[in-house]
Amino acid sequence: MRIDTLKAGYGQRLVVDGVSFTVVAGRMTALIGPNGSGKSTLLATMARLLQPMGGTVLLDGRAVHGQPTRALARELGLLPQSPLVPEGLTAYELVSRGRHPHQGFLSQWSDADDAAVEEAMHLTGTRDFAATPVAALSGRQRQRCWIAMAMAQQTSVILLDEPTTFLDLRYQVEVLDLLARLARDLGRTVVVVLHDLNMALAYADTVLCLKDGRIRAVAGEGRSLAAADVADIFGVEVEALIHPRTGKPVFVPLGVTRGAGT
Repeated sequence: MRIDTLKAGYGQRLVVDGVSFTVVAGRMTALIGPNGSGKSTLLATMARLLQPMGGTVLLDGRAVHGQPTRALARELGLLPQSPLVPEGLTAYELVSRGRHPHQGFLSQWSDADDAAVEEAMHLTGTRDFAATPVAALSGRQRQRCWIAMAMAQQTSVILLDEPTTFLDLRYQVEVLDLLARLARDLGRTVVVVLHDLNMALAYADTVLCLKDGRIRAVAGEGRSLAAADVADIFGVEVEALIHPRTGKPVFVPLGVTRGAGT
């Protein structure tokens, strides 16, 4: 997936300003940055929820904004920030909705559909509550069902907007472990918006740091963040440490930089 000089926003307000990067296939890419930096706007434009003001989003060399909706949905999956669940759906029925892009006007539910849903629920650990109404699930269980639905869609690329929001630390780790396995073991291309810098650095192969609608720094692909990068992007003084087990950087906040907003 290639993003080329992309500009995007709302009405006349420009939020993403000339962003370019390549999403490496079969890897996990994280978008991070302070509130208002353009992370979710960028992801929404990549998912074709927003029309770009300029530039292009290419998937397999074709502009996503020019492709038929159903055809694109077989290649590109999206989990938004706060998806709405139709009333009365069980966990199994929610996950099954990931198969809709594969259903034609005359086609019926097939063994392949069953297999895709079964695999997705197995990998996400959601089979035990398949018959439970989604409304009765915990936040952690519900989030796993949404990820299972995206997996059942069997797209090569999955975009997720803040999938760890409102989860405690244990379940944040659980979700990120799952997403990392999707990329590492199943070859899915995962792009995820995260708020926690250290979590992004721990799990993603590439971390793109945004500020004011532009990419200010990149970690991964042979590059690393410095404490000065973090201070510039987030307005927080930090000390860079090295994790004793992973060898990856960990940034410990020391205080808000002078002149930074509250």
